Amino acid sequence: MPPHDDIKRRLIDIEVLASHQETMIRDLSDMVVQQWQTLDSLLRKVGRLEGQINEKRDSPGIESVAETPPPHY
Repeated sequence: MPPHDDIKRRLIDIEVLASHQETMIRDLSDMVVQQWQTLDSLLRKVGRLEGQINEKRDSPGIESVAETPPPHY
Protein backbone atom coordinates (compact mmCIF):
# COMPACT_ATOMS: atom_id res chain seq x y z
CA MET A 1 0.00 0.00 0.00
CA PRO A 2 1.48 3.37 -0.97
CA PRO A 3 2.11 5.80 1.89
CA HIS A 4 -0.46 8.34 0.70
CA ASP A 5 -3.20 5.64 0.75
CA ASP A 6 -2.33 4.85 4.37
CA ILE A 7 -2.47 8.53 5.31
CA LYS A 8 -5.78 8.91 3.47
CA ARG A 9 -7.25 5.90 5.29
CA ARG A 10 -6.08 7.19 8.67
CA LEU A 11 -7.52 10.65 7.92
CA ILE A 12 -10.88 9.10 7.02
CA ASP A 13 -10.80 7.07 10.26
CA ILE A 14 -10.14 10.25 12.25
CA GLU A 15 -12.98 12.10 10.48
CA VAL A 16 -15.40 9.23 11.21
CA LEU A 17 -14.33 9.16 14.86
CA ALA A 18 -14.72 12.94 15.16
CA SER A 19 -18.19 12.71 13.64
CA HIS A 20 -19.25 10.02 16.13
CA GLN A 21 -17.85 12.03 19.03
CA GLU A 22 -19.68 15.16 17.86
CA THR A 23 -22.94 13.22 17.81
CA MET A 24 -22.29 11.82 21.28
CA ILE A 25 -21.47 15.27 22.66
CA ARG A 26 -24.67 16.70 21.16
CA ASP A 27 -26.72 13.83 22.66
CA LEU A 28 -25.12 14.31 26.08
CA SER A 29 -25.75 18.03 25.92
CA ASP A 30 -29.42 17.42 25.12
CA MET A 31 -29.67 15.04 28.08
CA VAL A 32 -28.13 17.60 30.43
CA VAL A 33 -30.61 20.24 29.26
CA GLN A 34 -33.50 17.82 29.84
CA GLN A 35 -32.20 16.96 33.31
CA TRP A 36 -31.91 20.65 34.23
CA GLN A 37 -35.49 21.21 33.09
CA THR A 38 -36.66 18.26 35.19
CA LEU A 39 -34.67 19.49 38.19
CA ASP A 40 -36.11 23.00 37.87
CA SER A 41 -39.63 21.59 37.68
CA LEU A 42 -39.09 19.40 40.74
CA LEU A 43 -37.61 22.29 42.72
CA ARG A 44 -40.67 24.43 41.92
CA LYS A 45 -42.99 21.61 43.02
CA VAL A 46 -41.06 21.10 46.27
CA GLY A 47 -41.23 24.85 46.93
CA ARG A 48 -45.00 24.83 46.43
CA LEU A 49 -45.39 21.81 48.71
CA GLU A 50 -43.26 23.48 51.40
CA GLY A 51 -45.47 26.55 51.14
CA GLN A 52 -48.62 24.43 51.51
CA ILE A 53 -47.16 22.60 54.50
CA ASN A 54 -46.23 25.89 56.16
CA GLU A 55 -49.73 27.29 55.50
CA LYS A 56 -51.34 24.22 57.09
CA ARG A 57 -48.93 24.33 60.00
CA ASP A 58 -49.68 28.02 60.65
CA SER A 59 -53.48 27.75 60.35
CA PRO A 60 -55.46 28.01 63.58
CA GLY A 61 -56.92 24.89 65.15
CA ILE A 62 -54.19 22.54 63.95
CA GLU A 63 -51.80 21.25 66.58
CA SER A 64 -48.22 20.90 65.57
CA VAL A 65 -47.04 17.31 65.52
CA ALA A 66 -43.71 18.44 66.94
CA GLU A 67 -45.44 20.00 69.95
CA THR A 68 -47.67 17.02 70.72
CA PRO A 69 -45.87 14.27 72.63
CA PRO A 70 -46.37 10.73 71.40
CA PRO A 71 -49.05 8.69 73.22
CA HIS A 72 -46.53 6.46 75.00
CA TYR A 73 -45.18 9.37 77.14
